Amino acid sequence: MKDAQKILVDINQGSMDELIMLSGIGESLANKIIDNRPYQTLDELTMVSGINKVKLASLTPYITVGKIEAHKSPPEKKPKMEVIASDKPVTTLGRTEAFVFLEDRNERQDALLIIFGGFILGLLILFLRRSSKQD
Repeated sequence: MKDAQKILVDINQGSMDELIMLSGIGESLANKIIDNRPYQTLDELTMVSGINKVKLASLTPYITVGKIEAHKSPPEKKPKMEVIASDKPVTTLGRTEAFVFLEDRNERQDALLIIFGGFILGLLILFLRRSSKQD
């Protein structure tokens, strides 16, 4: 946004300056919006040349039609811990599952290879330093 957006702009009543304050709305697009007034729904903005569904989706939290009402955001879902019959602890949020780090056999193998490779590399550096000091 050009300035912090804390208010809703009514697309039927908003001034040119208020429309220009919205991100992605310039002077020419604001003129097109004003020329096509009145709007019954926000979806009618897609009939304005230069506003597609993606742009409308980005503007929706900041615009309204008619009476200015606060847009209600959906309540946040909080993750909950569940005890599963398997040995793996699982955090669920809806249908999404996030397994505890390194519970997968392949992840454990990858971690061990990285640790072992780092150990070998460290030993090689140590031996090279000692051999260069003895020369």
